[in-house]
Order: sequence, then structure tokens, then C-alpha cells
Amino acid sequence: MKVLFDHQTFTIQRYGGISRYFANLHHGLNKLAGVNAKIALLYTENEYIKRLPFPFNNAFGRKLFTGHYNRIYRWNQRYCKRRIKSGSFDVFHPTYYDTYFLEYLKKPFVLTVHDMIHELFPKQFPDNDAVVARKQQLINAATAIIAISEHTKKDIIKFYPQVADKIKVIHHGYRFEAVEKQMASTAEKYILFIGERVSYKNFPLFVEAIAPLLNQDKTLKLVCAGGGRFNADEEALLSTLNIIAQCRQTNATDAELKQLYAQAQVFVFPSLIEGFGIPLLEAFSAGCPVAASNNTCFPEIGGDAIAYFDPTDKASIYDSVQQILSDHTIRHNYIQKGRERLKLFTIEKQVQQTLDLYREVAAK
Repeated sequence: MKVLFDHQTFTIQRYGGISRYFANLHHGLNKLAGVNAKIALLYTENEYIKRLPFPFNNAFGRKLFTGHYNRIYRWNQRYCKRRIKSGSFDVFHPTYYDTYFLEYLKKPFVLTVHDMIHELFPKQFPDNDAVVARKQQLINAATAIIAISEHTKKDIIKFYPQVADKIKVIHHGYRFEAVEKQMASTAEKYILFIGERVSYKNFPLFVEAIAPLLNQDKTLKLVCAGGGRFNADEEALLSTLNIIAQCRQTNATDAELKQLYAQAQVFVFPSLIEGFGIPLLEAFSAGCPVAASNNTCFPEIGGDAIAYFDPTDKASIYDSVQQILSDHTIRHNYIQKGRERLKLFTIEKQVQQTLDLYREVAAK
């Protein structure tokens, strides 16, 4: 079985959930006998695969491409077209929603749909109309579609009921890369928030909900990992709530992120929608108790290992977080349940299910 992935997510992302997903899939497939998975790339700065021997991942390539995103994208896409035209693979798997390959592709292709956030929150993205149009074209043209959760499958069918029969749910597998550099341990007590703070992430209502906890205990902090510095509106909100001195934003490597989870009092995931929620598995792995929304895919992924709340209700968020902060037994139970839940989401399971789907579409 020969599988070809294209360049898209590895050109776009240096870090990120989608590129991590495809990097893990590529790595896992190549560990199996009789499988040859390739990524059509000349050059990448993506942290998960940049050490692989792509033609220009060398001193010459770094000099030619560093800082020139448009050049990287153009060269990588041109190379992908040549590889696709050659037809020397059994199944093609694009890594995002650019439709450039449709006129050249003669083999079946599998499309992974990670979420339907562009369709559900159209005002959030300046390029929304273009992304949705391309995504719709690929959803209709794909031989098969991978949805990363039952929740995402339902959302796809809501917009495109005609493709229901070609959707296969394959959950993410979890693999936290081995790391060497670590942060020093800390006695700091903090609530952890991970990632972007755009509208559907529900950050303003979340901080309003937990502000009383920080005001009651001035030794308690809020740490926001990723997402960039607090913007002016966020700083104003934190100041109004009288908690800005207890809040900090930090960028974190994989090693640092793992320790942020491990040392947190609780990780809170208040999103209004997610396709899967990899941070849930990251928290389970690090032994961090989780409080999360009850109305997205989280119950499907977290089972009984999460303290759920209504993400539109500040009192509900407060109660779930306060319960974990104040009750050692409850906190310990969620940690233990999280470790058990993690066993359901292995990379090996994800890779095997994906390979089974490739073989199915290749046989058509």
C-alpha cells in the first residue's frame, strides 16, 4: 500500500494540531509492514517532520526559503502536482482544503474533516467564504471522508447530508513526543487554559466565571499557554475583574506544555465547539484533572473522566472548577479516570483504522 500526503499543513503550520495529526499518521503507517507513506514536500519548517530528509531540508534550502512563505508554498505545491501526476501511489490524502490537485488526480483520495467551525462560526474567519467553498468541493469529490469524532460527523451531515454514507469516524490517537528539556518545578497554584482565545473558545465568559476564585485566593493564578499575548480587550476585562496581576500568557514547547499540565491544579476547556480536543488527552497523560464543556465532542472523548459544565453558564463553570480545586478526593478520581480513558485513544488504533480505510477505497 502506497500513500501520498501533500504539503499543505506542513507548509502552513510550524506547530499545530492538524500537522501533528498527519505527522503521527505518516510515522505510524511507515512502521507497518507492506506500507509506504510519503509526504510530497521539498522544504518544511514544521517541527514534527523537519528532520526528515526532504530535498531542500538542508543548508541550501534554509538559505533559499527561510522567511519566504509564498516561495515555500509555491515550490511545494508545484512539487506536489508533479508527484500527483506521476500516479505512483494507491491513495492520496490531502492535508488541508486547497483544491489544486483535483484536475491532476486519477487515484482515490481520502479527506480528513477536523471540524465544521468555519461553517458554524463564519464571522470568525476573514477568509471564511473561500475556505468553505474549497472544503465543500473536496467533501463532495472525496472517495471517503474521515471525521475525527461522531460529533464532527453529525456536523458534516448537517451541512452535507448527501455524503453521509462515505464518512468514517476515526478518533485521534495520542503520542506525546519524548522530550529532554523541562521547566523547573513550581509551587505556583494555577488554572490552565490552552490555545487560541477567539470567540468560540469562550475565553471572556470563562474568566468572568473563575474571577471569584482568583479573588478569593490571591495565590491562585491563571496561566494561558499559546494564543499570543493578551490583547487590549482581554487586558481591560482582566483589569475590570481585578485579576490581571494573577494572569499570565506564555508560549510553550512540547516539553514545557507537558509540565504546565502536570503542575496545574486543573485544566479548563470551555470551548463552544471543537472537532476532537487533543488537549484533553494531553491533560490525561500528564495527570491533570480536567473541567470542560458539556455540549461539544468532549463527552464523547472524555467519558466520565471530566468535570463537565454548561459553557454558557458562569455558575456552572465556577462550580466545576471550584469542586476540583477544593476536594482532593474528587481531583484524584478525575486524574485516575483520565489515565484509564487515555488507553482508548492509541496511535496504533488510529493508524490501523486509517490503513483499513485506505485499503477499502483503493479496492473500489
